Amino acid sequence: MKYSFLILSNQSFDQDLKTNKWHIATRLAKRGHDVVFVDPPLRFKALKDFLKKPSLNLSKLFARTEMKSEHLTVYKPANIFNFKPFSIINTSFHYKFINKLLNKGNPAIVWVYHFDFPDLENFLSKLDYDLLIYDVVDEYTAFPEYSMGKRMNTGLVSVIQNFDEFLKVRLNQKGLSGVKWVLHREEWLAKNADLMFASAPGLVLKFKNWREEIHYLPNAAAVEKFDIYSKNVKEPVDLKNIPRPRIGFTGAIDSYKISIPLVVKCAEKYPNYHFIMIGPEKLSDPDSDLSKAKALKNVHFLGIKPWEETPSYFAHFDTYFIPTVLNDYTLKGHFPVKYFEALAAGLATVVVDIGIYDGIDVDGYVSKGDEEFIANIKKALDEDSSERRKKRKELARKNSWDKKVDKQLALINNALSDNKK
Repeated sequence: MKYSFLILSNQSFDQDLKTNKWHIATRLAKRGHDVVFVDPPLRFKALKDFLKKPSLNLSKLFARTEMKSEHLTVYKPANIFNFKPFSIINTSFHYKFINKLLNKGNPAIVWVYHFDFPDLENFLSKLDYDLLIYDVVDEYTAFPEYSMGKRMNTGLVSVIQNFDEFLKVRLNQKGLSGVKWVLHREEWLAKNADLMFASAPGLVLKFKNWREEIHYLPNAAAVEKFDIYSKNVKEPVDLKNIPRPRIGFTGAIDSYKISIPLVVKCAEKYPNYHFIMIGPEKLSDPDSDLSKAKALKNVHFLGIKPWEETPSYFAHFDTYFIPTVLNDYTLKGHFPVKYFEALAAGLATVVVDIGIYDGIDVDGYVSKGDEEFIANIKKALDEDSSERRKKRKELARKNSWDKKVDKQLALINNALSDNKK
């Protein structure tokens, strides 16, 4: 049975960091399912892109589509304002475009990642679908945007954004904002979804307050991409002059996710080790202070790399570390995609204990406290062996994106069968 999937994402398809939404969408499409992937609506970036290639057809400003493959289409919406009556106009406009993209010959499945998709309830009420999925992959109440009202934009853009948010809260959200709005929308999705997935144990516990059946399916790895032999992979130019041993990290470098003080402690403890930090900085938290880490000669910030290039960096790391900060975000709803990616590359991976590694701690490097974390970095380097690398890769293969999609499709088949009874 082939399906027609509509995926509402809170991250754009083309961003450099490839997260769970991208991996799921691309694998569904490879299996012959039709996928319409909806990016989160843009505002000023869409206007800038339009002005680069202006057109008399203004609909190209607010709605663009890109065919990524035979079965995968990305829809890129733009909304200037999100409060009523603009939100109603936006929804009607985007619905018409999206509805035309959906394959009407297959069962239609709406897959929601973006709990804060503008005017979500109204949008869903217009669609004719067979199954509604809510796939929760983060503890959104702990995002700086919702927990502290932080915004990444500045200047006039920030003023317009705050004006839009002020009216949206009052006209669309019944006065609810921040954490209260997150919980309100999450509860609605939990109670209305036909099927629900969660990527971390803490999220399962949270959503049990609103529904009984939640399927725990952790993040996974593109094993075929990262399981490579280093001697066959060209060393990236910006790594060549960095001495070994190299302890690598890839991902968003934000202080609500990563403990920068722990990175500093590691580098100061091991002045002859080199710590490689790859990824966007201050992606969601503008107040992240990286200055102390950047002042150290053995900490190297290499910037954002296209996801397709990251395996070549993994191939030339000596070990991997995930210096997670302990807070509501990481303890209640975080499962780093990078964990199984590093294991797929055969790398010993040192992590902070955030309650998710039971049964998958192949080396015993899950660390309780900074001192154990720091000690485990040396231990990981000293204990490494071909046999250990083999075991890491075996564990990663059991936790691939393909195996996760297998489980999700089986649950979807069962849910549709139950709906027909």
